[in-house]
Parts: sequence; structure tokens; C-alpha cells
Amino acid sequence: MHIPDAYLSPSTEIVAYAVMVPLWAVGIRKTTRELSTRQAPLLSIGAAFCFAIQMFNIPAIGGTSAHALGATLLAILVGPWAALMGMTLTLVIQALLFGDGGILSLGANCWDMGFVAPFAGYGIYRLLAGSQEHHRRRTIAAAIGAYVGTVVASLSAGVLLGIQPAIAHDAVGHALYCPFGLNVAVPAMVISHLLIAGPAESVITMSALAYLWVSFPEFRRADSRPKVDSGIRLIRKFGWILILTPIGLLAGADAWGEWDLPKLAQKIGYSPQGMANSHEIVHPVLLDYGFGGLTGTTWQVLGYLVSAVVGCCLVAAFARVVIRGARVVPLTELPLGAPTEKMPEWLTQKNPARTADVGHESQWLRKTIEKMRKTVEKAIASEEIARSNGFLQSINPLAKAIGFLCLLIASGIARSVWPVTAFVGLVIVLAALSRVPLKAFCSRVVETVLFFGLIVAVPLSLRSVTSGPSEFRILGVDVSSTGLHSSEMILLRLCAGISLAMVWTLTTKWNELLQSLRAIGVPQMFLAAATLTYRYLFVVVEALAEMVEARTSRQVVPNGKNQGRTYAGRGTAILFAKSQAFTEEVHQAMVARSFDRIRRTRINSNWKAIDSIAVCLGVACLAIAVLSGVSRAI
Repeated sequence: MHIPDAYLSPSTEIVAYAVMVPLWAVGIRKTTRELSTRQAPLLSIGAAFCFAIQMFNIPAIGGTSAHALGATLLAILVGPWAALMGMTLTLVIQALLFGDGGILSLGANCWDMGFVAPFAGYGIYRLLAGSQEHHRRRTIAAAIGAYVGTVVASLSAGVLLGIQPAIAHDAVGHALYCPFGLNVAVPAMVISHLLIAGPAESVITMSALAYLWVSFPEFRRADSRPKVDSGIRLIRKFGWILILTPIGLLAGADAWGEWDLPKLAQKIGYSPQGMANSHEIVHPVLLDYGFGGLTGTTWQVLGYLVSAVVGCCLVAAFARVVIRGARVVPLTELPLGAPTEKMPEWLTQKNPARTADVGHESQWLRKTIEKMRKTVEKAIASEEIARSNGFLQSINPLAKAIGFLCLLIASGIARSVWPVTAFVGLVIVLAALSRVPLKAFCSRVVETVLFFGLIVAVPLSLRSVTSGPSEFRILGVDVSSTGLHSSEMILLRLCAGISLAMVWTLTTKWNELLQSLRAIGVPQMFLAAATLTYRYLFVVVEALAEMVEARTSRQVVPNGKNQGRTYAGRGTAILFAKSQAFTEEVHQAMVARSFDRIRRTRINSNWKAIDSIAVCLGVACLAIAVLSGVSRAI
């Protein structure tokens, strides 16, 4: 339905712009006046969603393709005038960056897809839905409205294209611009949308609204107040749509009325003079949603993904700029009246409980702070494992430190896969004997290895200058056996090192761990910093969470993200400033009482046979790793 440049005569384009300019002016005024600041993120995400679904081309009749619009869906969510502005931004980005639709024909495209489609679809929706709040009836009404809006917009586009041979032709009778009359253009446009694009529009609109009204109940009413974190949750779901956009490449055909001049001349037998004399106004950066000059399926898919991400981000960003002056929803004032003997109902109701985990109703900032608090709680709670009666808990901390450090060094310098794999197996056995929860332990190790390993290990497996010739291909990338072996060793070393460190720290009390490190010569400054971090981090995070919760619970209107971040930032600064002042006061008090320095403490000297065996085992593993590396080098 995107009309390219040179398909419409200049007179038609001027008339289309003359009609749209006042409509744009009214749309901007009504959008900034009627759209609240709480609905502004919804318009940005909705406009980006319209951009994304228009990239899903569907095969149509006659070897052409069609696509849904999303205009009625956007109109139902934010209103028809706001939908007009969102669709206009979408069409502008498509024309400027991707060459989808023309610059001169932008007024006509905005009339068809930005005005006719949302207003017609929204009108049918309001007519059928009525004033009832029945969920199923409103969903069906939205589907019918989306279908009608798409078909009416295609009819409008067919009329604009079909009148061109009558108003612009040469002396011979050849059309100067679009060569197809009303008898061809109208059926071609309407039938493909009546049978293909219209049903797709209905399904998309009905499915999207059903999901939004169930997952986001605040979107059911036009005067709704979406939660602060609704936009973040929508963006997470929207990412899956962007990933699936390359499916639109499967259509493999141009939409009707969007051919370039050589293809059009091949269809009709001549080149329209007006189209031949036209000049390209802009040079799209990503022409046809791809990288110009690069062919192949891989480049097409990559270009489509990049175009989808860039286009949606730009549409969403410009939509926020346009509606920056959206009105702020005022507080609801309580009606004043004569005093009554009965206590108001709102005064007798209990305040809703503010729990740590409120699911979808929680805000982004609060959830972040709660996750920080839970993470620190898990770190502190690991002391319970260290105090249990396990195998490693019974070993002397100094012997344990020497053994684990030797194993860490051995896993780092091992040249073969088998020793490192043996270290990983040994760690799992020790964790099971030491009563460490294996499920949580293994999940933490795997998550950490995947996070750090894939960043380093995967690039090494790719073909490089020093890796030699490629031996096979994986997902279209040249790979050598040397690179794969290097990646395998990196992942195994990470797995062994992380698991060894975690078992060591989980099975050793914090003070004994610091004392053992001090006994083997770790600098005192490092240990003092670790001690203070351990003692203060949980207190600071806990106090910060309580401060933010107290501030927000005493606020009538839910705070926005910026206000919440201000609370958290100021609270963090205050807490750290007070912690520093308190630490200095304690230090001065200790000095005043003849405190000289932190004396070197001695750990428990109760050395058993199992402690000597642990030290010997660690030293033996380190010696084997060193000797194996030397032998391979020779």
C-alpha cells in the first residue's frame, strides 16, 4: 500500500499534502492535549510495533505481496489522532531510510494509512463495542474494525492510483505516471487486502489486544493509567517480534503498485514519461531493508534485522519527541460537601500490603533494589553452608586454602582436556560431600561460564589469520579445529576455576577464609577492604531498599522512573557518606584508646592427617599440570 514517488502526478501530491497539513496540525494539538504522560510510552511502542508488522510481507494474489498496518490497534490503544501521528512517523522513517514509499507521495500515504485506516477502523470498533466493558465483545469489534479499516484504506489507495491515467497522459494516450486505471487499480488493491491483508490485520489486532488486556489490565480503558514499568515489560515482549521480522522475506515478491521503472515497463510495454523524468530525492541508507550491494540469504536476513531494530528505535524515539508536551494527569480532587455522621468508605479501607515481590505490579526500580537485596542475602546466607557438618568444612582453613589455590593454578596451566575435566568432576564430588546444594551450585556455575565464556571462547573458534585454513563451516562461518580446541579449553578452565572458587568460599567461614589468606601472604589492605565490603554491603542495600519503599509509600501518586532513581541516588549517597563518617569516628575512638594496628591473627593450629592429605593432593595436581605442560613443550 506504500505508493512510491512518480506514481502520482504533482497535482495529486499537492492536493494530498494540502489535505494532510491541517490534519497533522489538529493531530499534534489533540495528541499533546488529550494524551497523558502515562500513555506516552504506549504511543512510542505502538508506533514501533506498526513499523515492525509492516515488514511481515504476506504472499498475495497475482504474484504480489501485502502486509498488515496496525493502525486500528494503535487507534484503540491511544486514540485515532495519536494513531495518525504515530503512523505518520512510521511512514516518514520508512521513506527516508528504507525507500519504502515516496517522499513526494508521503501526503497520499499518510492519508491512506495514517488517517483513513485508523479513523475508519476505530469508528467501526466504537460502533460495535458500545459502552459495555465486555471483554469478548470488544475484542471481536476490534477485529472487525481492523479488517474494515485496512480494506477502506486499500480502496483509497486504489482510487488515487486509478485516476492517474485520466488526469495525466500524453498526446498518444499513454499515462505519464501510474498506467493502470480504476478498473485495474481498485480491484487489484482491494482484493489482495480483502482476502489476505485484512484477515491478517484482524488476527494481529485481536491477538494483541487480547494479550494486552489480560497481561496489562490498565490498558482496557482509554483514560487508563499504565504502570510505570509497563513500557519496560512491553519492550521485552516486543524484542521477539523484531527477531521474527525476517519471515517477511519469504514472500519474495513486490507489492502491487510498488514496482520500479524497468519492471513496470516490462509489464505494460512502455515507460511512462513522467516516471522516466523523475529524480531520486533522497538516497535511502538501507534500501529495501537491506545492505546495498551485498547479496545472499545471510546478508538479507541480517539487513532485515538491522533495519527492523533501527527503524523501530527511531520511530519510538521521534514519537516521544513529538509528544514531549503531553499533559500531566492531575490528582483527583475529593468533592467538598456538608459534613456527615458516617465515616467515608475510603477511610475505613486497609492499605494494600507492600510485599517484596509483587510480580507485574512492581516498578523497575523497586524490583532492581529487591534483586540486589536478595543477591546479598544469598551471599550472607552461604555462611550456613560453611557452618554445616560437611567434608570440606572439617578441613583446616589454611590447608584448604593451599589445596584450592594449587588446584586453581593447575587448572589454569593445564594443556590437556582430561586434567581440567577431572578437576571439574572432583569439585562436584567435593560439593556433594560438603552438603552444598548441587542444583543451585551447578546453575550458578553454568550461568557464569556461559556469560564470560561465550564472549571470549566463541570468537576464538572462528577462522583468523593465525588459526590456519578452515576445516568446516558452522552456520555459514569458517571454523578451524585449532580454534575449537582453544574455545573448549577456555570453557573448561572457566568451569573448573569458577567451581573451585565457589566450593572454597561456600565451605569456609568468612573470617577463617580471610585469616587463611592473610597467613599465606595476601596483602592486608586487600583483606581489610574485603572485610569492610562484606560487613557494610548488606546493611547499605537493606537500608536503601527500606528508604525507597518508605518514600514511595507516603506518596499519593505513583512515582515515575526519574523520581524513583532520584530517591535511590540520594539515599545511596547519604548512606555511604554516613558510613564513611561512622568508620572515621570508630577509628579515631580506637586510636584514642591506644589502638595501634590490626594485629596478625593466628588460625586454628589443630592440624590433622586429612589436612596434610589435602595439601599434598593440591601440590601433586599442580606438579602434574606443570610437568605435562613442560613435556608438551619439549
